[in-house]
Amino acid sequence: MDSRSQVLWQRYIEFEMKNKFINHARNVFDRAITIHPRVDAFWYKWVYMEERLANIAGARQVFERWMEWQPTTDAWESYIKLEVRYKQLSRARVLWERYVECHPEPKVWLKFAKFEEEQGEIGIHLLHKKLSPY
Repeated sequence: MDSRSQVLWQRYIEFEMKNKFINHARNVFDRAITIHPRVDAFWYKWVYMEERLANIAGARQVFERWMEWQPTTDAWESYIKLEVRYKQLSRARVLWERYVECHPEPKVWLKFAKFEEEQGEIGIHLLHKKLSPY
């Protein structure tokens, strides 16, 4: 067997989850992301499992570990959406700030501005923090 096989790790995780061996699944996720830290599917599945179990603190911990790898924009936006779903707007703002530091691209800044506009606080937060894309 090839211990680096992503398919093998996915099946192992699915087996543990299907049989409701949650702590075993967590251990397997941990091992899988140690070997494959850039495989987003493992991270997404782990966050999904934690959220389904109503373990939001656990989902946040998984996301925090993931963000250390400076993942793609989709990963950051998924984390922000989690916080918005649970009405944690202050946490979402902090994540937006970290996100634009990691990906200082105009499209990311525009998404951040749109988020603030949707919250009815466009400009106030950005001016207060003195953030600038330049």
